[in-house]
Amino acid sequence: MATQNPFDFSALFAGFDPQAIAKQFQEGLSGVSIPGIDSNSLIQAQRKNMELLMSTNQAMLAGSQALIQRQASMLQESIAEVTAAATKLAESGNPQDVSARQLELLQSGFQKALANSNEISNMIRETQESVAGQVNNRISESLQELKETISKVK
Repeated sequence: MATQNPFDFSALFAGFDPQAIAKQFQEGLSGVSIPGIDSNSLIQAQRKNMELLMSTNQAMLAGSQALIQRQASMLQESIAEVTAAATKLAESGNPQDVSARQLELLQSGFQKALANSNEISNMIRETQESVAGQVNNRISESLQELKETISKVK
């Protein structure tokens, strides 16, 4: 029996259609006429905004899924390492060897936790930078489009 991935949130966005939203916006503006303003440029701007919203949501979703998968992988690795370490400690009969091995495990565990923390931080930062870049670009484009639309008003 196949089970659904509990971390697959793509179904939440399945019904989100930027084109349909832009069409509704266009239909809403069809009876409205603002002198000197090109309603088609407003509609196109809104379409681009909806497309940006969809793409940034997809990027955040993909980033979140990758983060969750990596954390699950880290947990599995940690469990395997702890199991192996416990086995080695149980085999060691000399208290000095056990103490030395415990110190090694502690140091190695700390280094691994630090590396994992850095990796997770980098994954989050990369996703945020990507999305912020897309949003910043669209804001700049939108401001330029608005400037052009206003400059056409007489």
